[in-house]
Amino acid sequence: MNVPFSGREAAGSKTGHAGRTGAFAAPRALIAAATLALGVPALGVMAVAPAQAQTAAPAAAAAQPSPERMKLANELLVANGEASSFDSIIPTIIEQAAGSFVQANPDLIRDLRDVAKSLVPEFEARKSEITAILARTYAAQFSEAELGELLAFYRSPTGRKLVEQRQELLDEGLKGIQAWSAKFAQEVEGRVRAEMKKRGFTI
Repeated sequence: MNVPFSGREAAGSKTGHAGRTGAFAAPRALIAAATLALGVPALGVMAVAPAQAQTAAPAAAAAQPSPERMKLANELLVANGEASSFDSIIPTIIEQAAGSFVQANPDLIRDLRDVAKSLVPEFEARKSEITAILARTYAAQFSEAELGELLAFYRSPTGRKLVEQRQELLDEGLKGIQAWSAKFAQEVEGRVRAEMKKRGFTI
């Protein structure tokens, strides 16, 4: 993934921009949530193929959830924390768009950075469009009754605890998996050596 402005200060130093670091590195949460989960490309680098867009349009038009399902889906996104997971997506997409001009205009890096920052307030409200996309997805996949059940769970003490501790759970789980992977790799290496020894090789 292209990270705008990061690592480009060397080019800018020719015009007195030395000493600054790539302060516009994309937030890690956005990279994980938006780029991987939603597949958001860096602007100026990739574009949605027209054929894909044409294929997606009829499918989206075919399923129009009821207003009540959309209302429940929006409430669910707030309750389960997903609505706030994309708070950084607008600033980062703007950053990527401005950063795409840096390679061809390295002397303008400071101005491009300033322009990107100045555009954030103008486009911040567009985040509601992301929430609407997510809400339509939920509303299309779950009935009103199912959305109500999900909403009831996330509003329950257990559901709120899950949302509040989700990142901690993921972090702890990842640490455990990494430790397990290292131990498992050693175990496999031992078996590989043993099997190779049976074939007359010592490694």
